[in-house]
Amino acid sequence: MSGDIAVVLDVAGTMLRMYRVAKDLGSGLLLKKVVTSELIMEKSGRALVVPQIRPDLLWRCPPDEPLSSLFKGKEAHIGISCSSSPISREQVASILLRSRAKVSDLQEVQVAVRARCPEEYQTTGMIVDEDLHDVTHVISTGGTPFPGLCGVLREIESIGADIYVASGDSMRSLVNLKGYGIDLGRVYPVASPKRKQEIVMELKERYGSVVMVGDGLNDLYALRAADLGVLSVQQDSQPALNLVLAADEIMGDIKELPGILKRRIIPQRRGPIDLDG
Repeated sequence: MSGDIAVVLDVAGTMLRMYRVAKDLGSGLLLKKVVTSELIMEKSGRALVVPQIRPDLLWRCPPDEPLSSLFKGKEAHIGISCSSSPISREQVASILLRSRAKVSDLQEVQVAVRARCPEEYQTTGMIVDEDLHDVTHVISTGGTPFPGLCGVLREIESIGADIYVASGDSMRSLVNLKGYGIDLGRVYPVASPKRKQEIVMELKERYGSVVMVGDGLNDLYALRAADLGVLSVQQDSQPALNLVLAADEIMGDIKELPGILKRRIIPQRRGPIDLDG
């Protein structure tokens, strides 16, 4: 049965309970417990940018230094995690390099998150607006594993499934998943909604059954493409209606996942019963 089932897991809100803080650079206000996708989808031309910024480098930077200084000469490392309409890396880089945002803006949201979450899993990002040609929000996110996560991962492997991760976060953050026994060779970082769908489709060419487990709008296409789409509502108990409609199963706790696999996938893989045997 090994190699016959692939389980693709989102990270934020699916494996980890997240705490996010955004700073609205127009008003200067800190927005706590935000849903990043909602900020992006408020209007067209917005994109979530996930830079490969080392935390120690960020904290060594003078607060008044332009945020653009972190990206000069490193444009190739800029990743677009999600967007409300098509936008190129070149457009994003142009916006970042001309932005009025300062390093202190990003440091401020990181301080707010560190006060609530341990430092093992923290990500940073920024929302760029193509129409305004500027950064509208800077974001920091911290995460802690949902109770029982490690046991769930081991049980999934014990039933003969290979575990993959598809996340919008950078590899610099996702490398910490190694502590949960995740094979980093099966981790896809900075995966946009379309890229998550492509990952599922690619795996379907190699596995008999592919399961997608996610919690947000950036998982929508992948949930639809999978043989079994599992929507997690452990972080958000009021998911968007189109997510609910796209899912084959809805789970309120990640500890339910092995049971769902055993009920929905394992019997199909066993094939027909030989009544003469």
